[in-house]
Amino acid sequence: VNFCVKSGIIELFSDVKIKNLKDYLLGVEVGMDTNARKNRSGQSMELIVMPIINSFRNKYNDLEVVFQKTFKYIKENYGVQIPQSLINRKFDFVLKKGDKFVNIEVNYYSGGGSKPQEIVNSYINRQNELKKSKWGFIWITDGLGWRAGFNQIKVGFNNIDYLLNLNFVKRGVLEEIIKNL
Repeated sequence: VNFCVKSGIIELFSDVKIKNLKDYLLGVEVGMDTNARKNRSGQSMELIVMPIINSFRNKYNDLEVVFQKTFKYIKENYGVQIPQSLINRKFDFVLKKGDKFVNIEVNYYSGGGSKPQEIVNSYINRQNELKKSKWGFIWITDGLGWRAGFNQIKVGFNNIDYLLNLNFVKRGVLEEIIKNL
């Protein structure tokens, strides 16, 4: 019971709707099975982070949250500048607070490989592109795969302004960033 409380698994089962308990416990629903599609664990992270981000709406009246759209959607609906290289790219979350915009990307890695390195480089580039248009960028990532990719995540920490894990998010770091936008 102590492990379940400290690891957050009770919170996971009570706050996030698990579609199939057996698949979740076997790792299928969170993308740990050998035939998992690449987006399954990312979708699980979105389900974990979404209620946290949505809870900020109640605290900050001027906060709007857009989920799983393209940057083109933001340009067309909010009339803001978007780097041309990102216009057709999909995002996990965009937060608008007052006249400030922030892109939040989330993912989870249970294993190593070349994908985490590609993501680090991609998100460094995305942050740099967004900064040109006065946007912020936050990356929330987690998983045991980063143990094998320590050098890769270190590059991310050295080059991305806000790189968080779920523990940082639960301790209020994400909210502090959003509050100070």
